[in-house]
Amino acid sequence: MKHLFAVAIAAVLLSASVGCSPSKAQLAAPPVQAARPMQVSDAQPKRDVRPSRELVVSGPITVEQQLDIVALRPGVIVALPVDVDSVLQRDEVMARLDARQLEADRNTAKYKMESLEADLKNWQSELQVRETDMRRAEEMHKEGINTQEAYDHSKYEVAASQFEVERQRGEMLSAKANLQSIELELEKTRIVAPFKGVVAQRYVRLGQYVATGDKLFRVMGASPLEVRFTLPGGEVALLKRGELITVSPTAEFEQTTTATVTHISPVVDPGSGTIEVTAVLKQRLPGLIPGTIASVRIAR
Repeated sequence: MKHLFAVAIAAVLLSASVGCSPSKAQLAAPPVQAARPMQVSDAQPKRDVRPSRELVVSGPITVEQQLDIVALRPGVIVALPVDVDSVLQRDEVMARLDARQLEADRNTAKYKMESLEADLKNWQSELQVRETDMRRAEEMHKEGINTQEAYDHSKYEVAASQFEVERQRGEMLSAKANLQSIELELEKTRIVAPFKGVVAQRYVRLGQYVATGDKLFRVMGASPLEVRFTLPGGEVALLKRGELITVSPTAEFEQTTTATVTHISPVVDPGSGTIEVTAVLKQRLPGLIPGTIASVRIAR
């Protein structure tokens, strides 16, 4: 009996020890640590998805005062005092056409006008004489010394003299206008500079015959350089008059200068969907000359 009781107590103690001891799985599992918050440095770097902060376009360099000088009348060039790179002053003579025939025509017209002026003065004096005779005939008619027919004859002579004066005045004015026309043609034989500048190109040579409309010279003024470019219609809000942009002779913008926006087209070209912009350069750079293509950088 005592032996059975001892065995039962041993069994109870063994089961209690087995239930309280940790299992192999529990002994093998590592301790669980609390999750720490993710630091900013642990996160992946974000891509910069912002749009570009500038817009780069291109356009030609121009000059506002740039003009091709053409012949206004036909003739032979008899004088050519300027050449390429010649500095010009306003109204300086650049070339002369043969004008000997026009000078002879001008002298003829001048002499004719002077003759008609003399005839006009003669008829004006004649009119004064006949008006005096008419007044005397009128007084004599009132006194009964002269007849009505004699008085009427004096009035007719005065009227005829007045018409002759008007005719002579018209002929004199016509001759004067003809003289002015010849003088204008003479002025066309003198090719003068329209503004202060420099000769960029010369298309003719001494002794050459030119026709009306033939190119003679290209003159560039001393006005500031301009850059002309286009922008998409959707970018019209980027610029306003008076704003500054960056201009460079190269696409790398190694040398730059600023330009002030002076003109913005008020309408979008329906064919290209662009607007035209003009800006005046603040400074001349070696690579920026009229005709070259410049790069323009616009901040968004």
